[in-house]
Amino acid sequence: MQSTTRRTVLELVHRGQARTRHDLSRLIGLSRSAVAQTVAELVAEGLLAEHAADRPVRRGRPSTQLKLVPHRGWVGAIDLGHRHVGVAVGDMHHDVVDERRVSWRVDGSATDALALARSMLTEALARHGRSRRDLWAVGVTVPFPVVERTVRPIGSVPGWDGVRPAELLRLPATTTVIVDNSSDLGAWGEYVHAAAPPVRSLIYVSAGDGVGGGLVIDGRIFAGTHGVSGEIGHVPVPGCRLRCRCGRTGCLDALVSVAGDGTPSSVRAAGRAVGAALAQVATFVDPDVVVLGGVLGSTDAAFVRSAEDAYARHEPSRRVTFTAARLGLRSAQWGAFDRATHEAWAGASLGTARRRR
Repeated sequence: MQSTTRRTVLELVHRGQARTRHDLSRLIGLSRSAVAQTVAELVAEGLLAEHAADRPVRRGRPSTQLKLVPHRGWVGAIDLGHRHVGVAVGDMHHDVVDERRVSWRVDGSATDALALARSMLTEALARHGRSRRDLWAVGVTVPFPVVERTVRPIGSVPGWDGVRPAELLRLPATTTVIVDNSSDLGAWGEYVHAAAPPVRSLIYVSAGDGVGGGLVIDGRIFAGTHGVSGEIGHVPVPGCRLRCRCGRTGCLDALVSVAGDGTPSSVRAAGRAVGAALAQVATFVDPDVVVLGGVLGSTDAAFVRSAEDAYARHEPSRRVTFTAARLGLRSAQWGAFDRATHEAWAGASLGTARRRR
């Protein structure tokens, strides 16, 4: 119980949701004495600091504000799409200091893609005088469903089925590795870093080399029982005869894949199909925000307009905010970095023994 409370305290302060002991007591539901004890422990361990508030936050006794103490731990993010490998490194305060993205055919081999990502991660750290031993946590996105840290593609993808990316990366045992679907982490990245409050539910769709979707409901990623929640890419499109990477014919994923390299008319057709599919999802989820990401969703205004028009024709509420991804092509990478940062602070809250340089 105490370890869970410590993690929760650090997360709330880390995300800016709690600035005082009073905030913590209200959000966690613990007594003032229990919160005071936890805060005192974290201050004594050099994880939290208290300082006088710039102005009183409420009447009565002056409050002190909480902040995280600058930490020497480093965090990484690896973003694997069907056609790219991206890497970012930074500190535990969300300051990314190095990013790189290269074209790569990821579907062909998990071993090769993850070896490249590991090499890029090593090089990024070296440019700042660090090594993999300095990493407290790494978030990894993959363009397939993930169940219990294992990749479970829809259809036949021999180079990835059953792969456990955390093992292939061969990072130090002291580094926590989080692996999740790219669209789920894209949804999380947009929710945490870009969605204006109060947003309770968000649908994110990445469209470019195929299409994938992710859901955030009441502040949590909703992946479903088998890790395929939000995977609208394999919804059948009436009249489509294109063959999909899953082995079937007529999937939305195949239509969007062609649009990524196609003509303006194919882009608009893909947008209309995505918008209609999203409207069906929205009748179940009732989202505050629908976000379009990926190459098409982030950069192609015609695709976004076509999707929004089709969505409006099929979805009855008319109250949803429909927008292109505010983080552009970095939504999934930022989602992975945020998840890794949270795990790094969780490790710090447990007093995890690590080697530091």
